[in-house]
Amino acid sequence: MAQRPAHEQKAKIVAEIAAKLKDNQGTAIAEYKNLTVAQMTELRREALKQGIEVKVYKDSLVRRAAEEDGFNELIPFLTKQNVFIFSKEDGVAAPKLVANFAKKNPDLILKAGIFEGQVKDTAGITEIASLPSREDLYSMFANSLLYPLRQVMNAINAVAEKKEQEQN
Repeated sequence: MAQRPAHEQKAKIVAEIAAKLKDNQGTAIAEYKNLTVAQMTELRREALKQGIEVKVYKDSLVRRAAEEDGFNELIPFLTKQNVFIFSKEDGVAAPKLVANFAKKNPDLILKAGIFEGQVKDTAGITEIASLPSREDLYSMFANSLLYPLRQVMNAINAVAEKKEQEQN
């Protein structure tokens, strides 16, 4: 017996969600109940700049996908109006985007997420949002490599200046 078209469409959406939950480095779930259309558009624009995907799905479909993928710990957070933020590259990026956006728009509430394949509750995902992004870590690492070089260059310049002063 063939499935009805609506069931086929729902099955495709559940498969899409399941793939996103599994394949992305970071996922954040946030409640957006009182955000305006303009605020949601701003969130989507900011996400697009960072290569992050923002989707709104029915919680029942996300629940089915979470059960399929073994992310049952997400199910208690699938209430009210949720937006799902997916980051392929940087696991910290999705929760960080929500946390930063929520500073200006307190109606966006970070609820839970997935980081490196592990479901994180509100406290856990909020903690992850406070971590530095991949780019910040690269910058810190580069600065830590350059600092000793700068110190050597300053010492060489100081010696050169001293010799120049002695010659004058």
